[in-house]
Amino acid sequence: MMATNDENLGADAIGTYLLQDVHESKLNSLIENVSTAEFDQLLSDGMSAVRSHQPTTWSVSGSAKELGMDLAELGEQLRLSAEIVQKLDLRLLRVMTLPERLFEMLSDALLVPIEHIRSYVALPPAVPAGIRFLASDGDPSIVLESFEAALLDEDEMSEEDRKFWLGDQC
Repeated sequence: MMATNDENLGADAIGTYLLQDVHESKLNSLIENVSTAEFDQLLSDGMSAVRSHQPTTWSVSGSAKELGMDLAELGEQLRLSAEIVQKLDLRLLRVMTLPERLFEMLSDALLVPIEHIRSYVALPPAVPAGIRFLASDGDPSIVLESFEAALLDEDEMSEEDRKFWLGDQC
């Protein structure tokens, strides 16, 4: 039986909660050395945190606005187009394809910790209001794009900025 979107969302949120303070190098050790009772407690703590979690009001665009920038201005600092920054803000880019340099630059530009940005982009995609009208069954289908594909498809970027992000891949 397939998990529903709500179940997937819960599992993703629990995973994000559990791994928020675990450094990648310690993850394998944690998994290998934890007892069943300890693992059950981790899951229980994670489920409790997810159930009690209030939706975040922070966003890339909101943070930029607080600093007096719009998405185009933030994009200039990041050497990205406003459209790509908006995709990042709506979490429409696959997290695993985002380069470390982007997290560092966003952290510097928005004056927030990198971990905060990582947690935000790991949330499920925000569904733009207009997409709801396009879905025939009323359940919008979101296809996440890789960072590289978004850059290659973007007409508003200079070749210099594209090379900054993709190197010889473009």
